[in-house]
Amino acid sequence: MRNEYAGILLSMLIGIGPVLAQRDATITVRPNKVIGPVNPMIFGNNQLDYPGNEEYSNRGSGIWDPDKRAPVAEYVALSKLAGITVQRWPGGCIAHSYNWKLTVGPLSERPNMQFGLPEFLTFCEATNAAPLLTLSVYWGNEKDAADIVEYLNAPNNGANPNGGKDWAAVRGADGHPKPYKVVWFEYGNEDYHGEHKTRDNPNPRKITPEEYAAQYLKYQTAMRAVDPSVKIGGLLQNGLWDWNRVVLKGCGKQMDFAIEHTYIPGYDGNNDEISGRLLMQSCTASDAAIQDIYDRLLAQIRDVTGRQDLKLGITEYNGAFVQERPLPYRQAFANALRNAEHLRVMMQPKNRILMGNFWQFANEYWGMVQGYVNKAQIPVRQANYFPYQLYHEHFGETLVAADVKCGKWDFDGAAGVPARKGQPTEFKLWEENLLPKDYTWEDRKPSGPVTQKIKGNVAVAEFQGQDVNFYFPRVEVPVESAMGYRVTAWVRTDALTGNCDACYQVGDARGWLGTKSCALSPGVRGTHDWTKIEVDYQTLSDTKAIEILARRLEGGGPVSGRAFYRLESVRKFRPANSGAVPDLGVNCARRKDGTVTMMIVNKNLDETVPVSLTVAGRRARPGAAKAWMLTGPSPTANNLKTPDAIGLHEAVVEARDGAYRLEMPACSMAAVEIAP
Repeated sequence: MRNEYAGILLSMLIGIGPVLAQRDATITVRPNKVIGPVNPMIFGNNQLDYPGNEEYSNRGSGIWDPDKRAPVAEYVALSKLAGITVQRWPGGCIAHSYNWKLTVGPLSERPNMQFGLPEFLTFCEATNAAPLLTLSVYWGNEKDAADIVEYLNAPNNGANPNGGKDWAAVRGADGHPKPYKVVWFEYGNEDYHGEHKTRDNPNPRKITPEEYAAQYLKYQTAMRAVDPSVKIGGLLQNGLWDWNRVVLKGCGKQMDFAIEHTYIPGYDGNNDEISGRLLMQSCTASDAAIQDIYDRLLAQIRDVTGRQDLKLGITEYNGAFVQERPLPYRQAFANALRNAEHLRVMMQPKNRILMGNFWQFANEYWGMVQGYVNKAQIPVRQANYFPYQLYHEHFGETLVAADVKCGKWDFDGAAGVPARKGQPTEFKLWEENLLPKDYTWEDRKPSGPVTQKIKGNVAVAEFQGQDVNFYFPRVEVPVESAMGYRVTAWVRTDALTGNCDACYQVGDARGWLGTKSCALSPGVRGTHDWTKIEVDYQTLSDTKAIEILARRLEGGGPVSGRAFYRLESVRKFRPANSGAVPDLGVNCARRKDGTVTMMIVNKNLDETVPVSLTVAGRRARPGAAKAWMLTGPSPTANNLKTPDAIGLHEAVVEARDGAYRLEMPACSMAAVEIAP
């Protein structure tokens, strides 16, 4: 990391060691320059159910007491303290084949489902949060979706709009005669990747984008026939631009809102392939990459549908740290600051964010609160909890502008977050084709039942009816380090079965196991003529060559048929660079009484930043400003074993020389209130 210090050059010229100036910063809030209203729905969260698991299907991952048939009071209080406004359920990939009808009705008929749909809705009512329900793509049909709307929203008057079972009467018998008036639904959860292969499901299904778009319209029509006020989200995803394009063409003009899951940085190593320091920097440098995701999604929506009103539901987001050693970075302090910055980005009106749902609330792997009351454990707020508490307790209702001047630092790029250095630069693609015209595939012996042939510049794989991880034909191309490369290629398939596509993998030539660095392309299956595919890959700081692999991932069930692979070009590109990372992330709002509020994140892991705060048109007054500081002993610290390692405390704010003065420790967050 390069810090920009004043005076370094002068000290070198006069022959003494560097004299490092303090990294002073100034923030001028402009309360009369309104950006827009603060959207309360971005402060959502996720609740869980895994059928057949006592802790989830009976206790809701700790938020439900099946003996009292009531929410756990401690978790109700914690949800309110965090200001959670939207509760999503049943949570994640369990929704792929989730039968909601098994979660309602008499408890005697669902003894292993004591925390079902009515119990989840009771928790929503207790926490004053709107429910968001995820519907299954791989179970049921549009009539089942209409039935859930009848259960939730139809009057309990015997009308029974769908015929068959009177679902409103079932709701009444479950203890809620009045309609719940649920508005928000999702059609599916990440179903572009298909079901998960398990012992009980050896042949997982995978819906095509064409099928998904058609099904979305059927579900929307059936659900609105029961209640026209319901809103149904459709699945998009950053990086899956081909899926998005087909879905948007099929149903984008009718879509109520678009769903996206933002997981960046992403890292799953347990062997220090990337240093903890660089990973924590990737957290506090990730805001520009998050903004770029939303810019690209909104641009694609506009280009395909012409719409500039379709909003995004970010129904899952977090730093995607799926590992344990040397410590679980998902619970690290710097990841909490990453989520604070994500809130700031989602709050910007230009991003058209309908709602945001942190993944996730209680216990399990990711929970921002850990501890089962029924096991005599005291629920402990983890690092990720505190930014939400600060926003809930100390932020205003109207977003306003601020001028910020602060130091910056260079970030080398890691864990899916692009490098940020120096001055901003735009994307540039060179025309030169680095792929030799006479390239040949390296014909390596495949593992598993695959017949592989090389015919000229075409690699052919013929699959023999078993699930197989195919990645053996290979082409290596010399490249530069810390640069981008766009591979353009073609795939043809002949009766290719299974639920995983024929595609390409581009990565460091030293291999995935050695570098954990690669990019996967979109793909095709079934029977398709030659289909053009592009994939971008950014090389590491020490990369000397890339490898291009003909690919078909394992996990899609038995596969037969043939796939043909042909390369067209490898072109260098300069990635867009948003410039060096500012020390501070600043978000400002105004209350109705004129109080100015600020959320300030010091994203610098090393340096304390003295901040001078002013409000345009006002002079600083002693006692008018208060601050609450979120700090921890290090960027990688967490509260898992030391419950109070990361926490809140009041900070000193001085009024001096017409401004307020606040010291921001390295890697910290502050909430500030300035009275009118």
